[in-house]
Amino acid sequence: MQIVNVSVAERRRFVPVRGWDSVIAALTLFGNGYSRAAWKAEDDVLESIAESAGDLGALLFILGSPEAGKRSNLVDKLLLEAGQTLEYRPRFSRSYDYDGAGTPFMKTTVDINNIGDDMYCIGLNAAYVGDEPEAGLAEYLGIPRTLLSCTVEVETNPVAGNRFEFDFEPILRRLESVLNTRKITGMQVARAMMRHGDEVGVLTLDEIRGLCVRIQLGRVERRMKFDRRTGTERDTWSIDGRLLSGELRRDYGAENEDAKATPTLEIVVSSAQRSNWEADPIWKFEQQQAAILLAQRIARVLK
Repeated sequence: MQIVNVSVAERRRFVPVRGWDSVIAALTLFGNGYSRAAWKAEDDVLESIAESAGDLGALLFILGSPEAGKRSNLVDKLLLEAGQTLEYRPRFSRSYDYDGAGTPFMKTTVDINNIGDDMYCIGLNAAYVGDEPEAGLAEYLGIPRTLLSCTVEVETNPVAGNRFEFDFEPILRRLESVLNTRKITGMQVARAMMRHGDEVGVLTLDEIRGLCVRIQLGRVERRMKFDRRTGTERDTWSIDGRLLSGELRRDYGAENEDAKATPTLEIVVSSAQRSNWEADPIWKFEQQQAAILLAQRIARVLK
């Protein structure tokens, strides 16, 4: 197995705010269509507040502005419904179609998650533009979005024909200088990848200071593939000791339908705390930096 490229990518979602009053104010600002460009007169003030009180201090300054208090009926109803739902469950979601016409909420899904410690995560995802409204709100408030994960993508050369082959043993031995992988074998990883049928196999490699590091397959063909000739599904993966091999996935970015994507495996850094089978979003800046630095260290030893 020859590694041809190693890269690091951050996956960010949700705007973190402290306290329900901040949720109200942030959604009111979004509902009123404000953008960060409208705050140029206050930039120097915000920078000085951020230096002395941090990003959340600057956020509280913005949320205390007069603009944050002008609320529409749509936002009033949204907040009432969300508040009632969050009294008995940690997550709320509401999607608007043409009932949000004439507002920034048109064709937009709003998520509000209570992540504990009086912290809430606000998600905004719109048709055609995805999470751009959410990113714009975070930029406007001057705070980074939460970090869901930091992924080290390892690209390898395909083997003969239409197949990939991953040898997990040298990967684990290189990681020993960063992670506690001395007792994990390549065979254990290969078997873990095959454990869950057609679902993507995952194996936790280590937990470090509240962060979980796991390994999984990336850009490869799905394991179970329907065979039109036999009318049944066939297993495209196989293991031989510490080696796992399978078929290459189509390269959907290429015009040639027969083009195949470079195979990848992934080492993912996320929060060790989990809710509803998912890693909790990381909202503290220090822990975000720790996750990013750990992923960068992992990438360096694999290059």
